[in-house]
Amino acid sequence: MAFKVLVVDDSSFYRRRVKDILNEDRSLEVVGEAANGREAVEKVKALRPDVVTMDVEMPLMDGIEAVKRIMTECPVSIIMFSSLTHEGAKATLDALEAGAVDFLPKRFKDIAKDRSDAATLLRTKVRLLARRAPVASLRPRPTPRPASLLKKSPPAPAKPARPMPSNAPKSTFVRSSTLLSGSQDAAEPVVVSQVQRSGKRYRCLAIGASTGGPVALQKVLTHLPARFPFPIFLIQHMPGTFTHAFAERLNQHCQIQVKEAEHGEVVQAGCAYLAPGGKQMEVEKRAGHAYIVIKEVNSSD
Repeated sequence: MAFKVLVVDDSSFYRRRVKDILNEDRSLEVVGEAANGREAVEKVKALRPDVVTMDVEMPLMDGIEAVKRIMTECPVSIIMFSSLTHEGAKATLDALEAGAVDFLPKRFKDIAKDRSDAATLLRTKVRLLARRAPVASLRPRPTPRPASLLKKSPPAPAKPARPMPSNAPKSTFVRSSTLLSGSQDAAEPVVVSQVQRSGKRYRCLAIGASTGGPVALQKVLTHLPARFPFPIFLIQHMPGTFTHAFAERLNQHCQIQVKEAEHGEVVQAGCAYLAPGGKQMEVEKRAGHAYIVIKEVNSSD
């Protein structure tokens, strides 16, 4: 039986375009359309789709408010379509925090150079999201911790980072099942302890993510303590205009420092470095220190 999809956009042309692309896949079926957020909320309740594709800017009720309502009343996996502007990035991150699982640029030429590749990526993401259970909103519960990420506040001041130790600490073992459980008690068991694993010693933590990555990264990183013993390198498939805003958002909510990586900076323990979108991040060791190297992506890569 095909996965059911609801397409939400105020442009009838764009709804038809997305519908035609998705219906080319026999495992997907567009069961309905909505022209605004208010209509989307009602159709999700009536049609019970497996996935919703959602525009951000719409009349009557925008995509962010619609995501909040849907995740409260009838949770479902939602993928956002967004512009690649700085404001579009912030709005998309608000939607992800409200419960959306992933996003794509609204202009197909921004997804991939070839239209068929862009269409394939859209169908692939929708299939993947249809197979997973919807995630709960990442909006923080009231705690003594920093204010909600939804609050329009200036970027948090950089947290002090410690130089990467010359002698690597004992390996740090954190159970991913605990990190991603989302339970209220998850933070305590995840206190990083020096645990030997396979007799190896680690000098850094590297995390790569694609579909669903922004949500997963936030759930993982918010459980790491401020004095995490080594640096963290993050690779998230994300447009270049999004990574700076995403790093700022994570930094506001994490105990560790999170920042978009900059070419030539010295690597510090207890800091997470997010690779700039569309570029390669490498680490080089020179004169006893580790440095970030940012490179342009060649067409042959």
